[in-house]
Amino acid sequence: MITGLTPVATESTTAAANIAGKQSLGKEDFLQLLVAQLQAQNPLDPQKAEDFSAQLAQFSALEQMTNVNTNLEQTRKFEQAINNSALVNLIGKNVDSPGSQITLKAGDVKTLNFSLEGDAAQVEVEILDSTGKPVTTLPLSELSAGSNQVTWNGTNREGKAVEPGIYTFAVKAQNTKGDEIAAQTSITGKITDVIFDADGAYALVDGQKISVSEISRVTG
Repeated sequence: MITGLTPVATESTTAAANIAGKQSLGKEDFLQLLVAQLQAQNPLDPQKAEDFSAQLAQFSALEQMTNVNTNLEQTRKFEQAINNSALVNLIGKNVDSPGSQITLKAGDVKTLNFSLEGDAAQVEVEILDSTGKPVTTLPLSELSAGSNQVTWNGTNREGKAVEPGIYTFAVKAQNTKGDEIAAQTSITGKITDVIFDADGAYALVDGQKISVSEISRVTG
């Protein structure tokens, strides 16, 4: 060691080593590295002014980026709070969304909605109970592509009223050539609750948890 020179402080060396072990660095880490570098530089060959200015510019850019990220996160949280407040206002509204579940109560007449990708010559809407057992089939014919619907009065094939509970429906459609036509079922119901989960917001419609992004129509 050259006489009269003070050894590099072990605290700076240790701090730099600890920072180097991190997977990501923040502006405080960058500043500590810069200070450690200045303390550890060779007094006989100090860092050039332009190099020091370049590092300061990097530090300034990092601080600005950190501030931008902080502001963006605050903006995101603010927008999320506004959206959540708006979703709460949907409670009590009737909505349409993809689905096939029916919550049947005594005396109910349910409207079953579905969409066809093409014109259909024959259509069958099959009602199934909670175990998947067929209850009845509603035959239809000559339906156009797009939105369609049929009503179910809550009876089975024999015309007897079924027990209240959870049912589902499925649609099978064919064109005049006998080719199968794709069909998408949807449900209409009243939102009774809005749920905010870590992976998004959901509406509770007739006991079903539905993503609010899947709601296609809202009515009073």
